[in-house]
Amino acid sequence: MVSKKILLLSSLLFCSVGHAELPNDTVPKVLTLPQEHGESWLYVQDMNFWGMTEGKVIILDIASASHNYKGQVSTGFFGSFIPSTQRNEMYSAETYYARGTRGARTDVLSIWDNATLTVTNEIELPHKKRAQTVSEKNATQLIDDDKYLLVFNFTPATSVSVVDMLEHKVLSEIDIPGCSLIYPSGKRGFSTLCADGSMLSIQLDEKGTVASETRVPSFFNVDEDPLFEKYARITDIGYFPTFHGYMQPVDLSGAVAKPLEKWDLLTPSEREQNWRPGGWQIISGHPDGQVFILMHKDGVNGSHKDGGTEVWVYDIKQHKKVKTIPLNTHGISLEVTKGNKPLLAVTNANMMIDVYNIQNAELQRTLSIGGDNANPFTLTAVE
Repeated sequence: MVSKKILLLSSLLFCSVGHAELPNDTVPKVLTLPQEHGESWLYVQDMNFWGMTEGKVIILDIASASHNYKGQVSTGFFGSFIPSTQRNEMYSAETYYARGTRGARTDVLSIWDNATLTVTNEIELPHKKRAQTVSEKNATQLIDDDKYLLVFNFTPATSVSVVDMLEHKVLSEIDIPGCSLIYPSGKRGFSTLCADGSMLSIQLDEKGTVASETRVPSFFNVDEDPLFEKYARITDIGYFPTFHGYMQPVDLSGAVAKPLEKWDLLTPSEREQNWRPGGWQIISGHPDGQVFILMHKDGVNGSHKDGGTEVWVYDIKQHKKVKTIPLNTHGISLEVTKGNKPLLAVTNANMMIDVYNIQNAELQRTLSIGGDNANPFTLTAVE
């Protein structure tokens, strides 16, 4: 008798749940983001090595305990990405082929709206030379208060395309033979790293053509201790780590890049243990004057892409390490958010994003953007 009552009660409960009315959902239901993205938000570029024609940038709020994933934009095949600091827009230089992976090539610069994540305009890049590499921040840069956007080209001859972002048109192509990537310098210009250890500094006129061009003499030995092409920029000083653990600052405030005095990242005992920088995006800076570098022990020639087990924090005025952050999982890339309460984001070896509290060096959360199929190599904080 008892079992029959229980069965009857269960049936009633099941029927009650089964017939519950759900509210009608609006179709389509489209949400929008704030026009200005938060200081704890991060743009995570997924190269999508398993389907490389479908690269994307994912927008995460790494400070939030839930609803971290804010949205994404498509960047096509080997895209390069940069958000604007002057307008509520984001930009991606993209490549497409008529037959997906072959056929006629089209290069475009897409302009994305911050709130709707829709393309508001598309500028064709007529040179069809855009560098198709693993994502590099310095493959696409903005200068002169975001009036001009520069795109690095590689065929393997190197050049830079200049795009007017107010008029939405391509102005010129500037050859930079033997040099690569783009480091904004001066009022309306850029510098580029060259294969002989020098730099080439170029200033543009309002028409986007070369107003001045200066070769900075070689200041590092590319065979004995080359610079990483990734740098941290604080104010107008670029901080370039070397493969063997030195820091090479370069003053980029003027029309011509000015290398400053190199300083040692390592103590004698750390150098005996062969601590070295390594990874993909190995360095990030915060406006308070600290730089964060991904480090590994027992480094050898060729370990500069090996990632790291620790993040070392340096005071750029003291030229001194002020903190060590041990990583729970081996790191590949890192970025620091720029607000008053900065967080450290690290792409780990499992292709997830570890978020660390910088003050106590504790892991706060781990965010997945697609599991083992994701390749979040490049991280960009909101400025």
